Amino acid sequence: MRSTSVSSGPIEVGAFDVEATMRMQRLGLYDPTSEGSSKGRFETRFASQNGVTRVVVVKSAGAVHVRADGDDAESVLEEWRAALPPRDGYDEFAPAHRTLQRIHRERPGLRILRVPWLFDIACKAILQQRIAFADAVKDWKRLVVAHGVRSPVGVAGPPASVVARMPTWQLEALGIDAKRARAMIALAREERMKPFLHAGTSHDDLRARLSSIRGIGPWTTELVLGFGAGDTDAVPTGDLHLPHLVSWALAREPRGSDARMVELLEPYRPHRFRVVRMLMQSGISPPRDRDPRPSGPRLPGR
Repeated sequence: MRSTSVSSGPIEVGAFDVEATMRMQRLGLYDPTSEGSSKGRFETRFASQNGVTRVVVVKSAGAVHVRADGDDAESVLEEWRAALPPRDGYDEFAPAHRTLQRIHRERPGLRILRVPWLFDIACKAILQQRIAFADAVKDWKRLVVAHGVRSPVGVAGPPASVVARMPTWQLEALGIDAKRARAMIALAREERMKPFLHAGTSHDDLRARLSSIRGIGPWTTELVLGFGAGDTDAVPTGDLHLPHLVSWALAREPRGSDARMVELLEPYRPHRFRVVRMLMQSGISPPRDRDPRPSGPRLPGR
């Protein structure tokens, strides 16, 4: 297929902070497949149906401009046109909690989007299972360098068709333990057998398919739903730090549990993931736990 370049032109989206909205699409500042800046620009490359596609999102003069380059530029841009402006209930979100009111006022434009690179989002979530964030960043970079797809528009992560054929030892050789390696391969095989990581899959179906894959639990599933599928109500349970953050920010309780976090977030349906994102980017930090604790799942960008 001939490589093409297409642009959306200006899309009126209202409040839209590109840096805040797209920040968690990258796995660390040095993700080889993505770049972002505080100047309202985000770029990523991913393995699309016929090769590699690059997407550039820019906020300018009150509107968002999206450009797609590469092998599936036209179909990817069409998918984005359907997703913008985002129907994420941003304008209706009016929290009663003073802390959330302040964050919403001081940091406007955090939107919850569905993105076309769901397989990459899922792989990055799996890589963060039960290890330090910095180690997951290194694992992703090694995976892209060793097995990514290179093209005129840049390097992308390996597609499901490549990962599905990998033996476990090949990922272990990159530093990815057997449990995460098996989960990633199982995800890729499920996607190859009956594709579901695309815009046509509902949140309920996506949650059910992900949850059925061995090695993918609620934490990973909800990350993919929130960061990739635009689910404004996803709640990632099983995180090491998030329950403490939510409990401290919403109830001034220094320690929290999954059950307490879910209880505190309940009044904010259908915006529970929006509240989580707001708190993650708020700079709020609960009192530090002096007791040593094992490493565990960490939300992207932590």
